[in-house]
Amino acid sequence: MEVQIVVGIRRLEVAELSKAKARFVEVFQEAPWHDRWTDEQLDLYFGDLMDGTSSLCFALYADTMLIGLCMGRLYHWYSGTEYDIREFCIAKLWQGKGVGRQFLDLAGSEVSKLGVHLLTLSTLAETSAYEFYQQVGFSVHKDARFLYKRLG
Repeated sequence: MEVQIVVGIRRLEVAELSKAKARFVEVFQEAPWHDRWTDEQLDLYFGDLMDGTSSLCFALYADTMLIGLCMGRLYHWYSGTEYDIREFCIAKLWQGKGVGRQFLDLAGSEVSKLGVHLLTLSTLAETSAYEFYQQVGFSVHKDARFLYKRLG
C-alpha cells in the first residue's frame, strides 16, 4: 500500500540529531539486527557519518515526524561520482507501505542533481532489507563480495 509523504526529504541537520539517533536505534535494535548502541558509540558513529565534505545524509519526514534516514558519502570514482549509502532505515510503523521506495527515489533524485551516476550499499543477505533493495532496482554484482576480518 503506497503512502503519500506530506513533507518529503531534506538534508539531515545537526539540530535534528537527537531525533535521528532515536529513530536509528528504534529501527536497528529490532530483528534482524538486534544492535545494542551505547550513547557514546552512537555519537561517534553519527559523527563519522556526518563529518567531512563527502558526507551526505537525508531525513524523511511525514508532516513533522522524522520517519526515515538515508546516510552515506559521495565518492569520486574514475567513471563518475557515486553515493554509497551506509545506513538506510524507515520507522517500523511506516515499513511495508511503499515509503522506503519513495525515499530512495527522492534521495536518488537529489543526488543525481549533484552528478551522481550510481548508488551503492551493502546489507545482510538473510534480511527483508536484502529483498527490498532488489525489488527497488538494486542489483547484486556477480563478482563483488563484502569481506571482513576480525582483529584481536
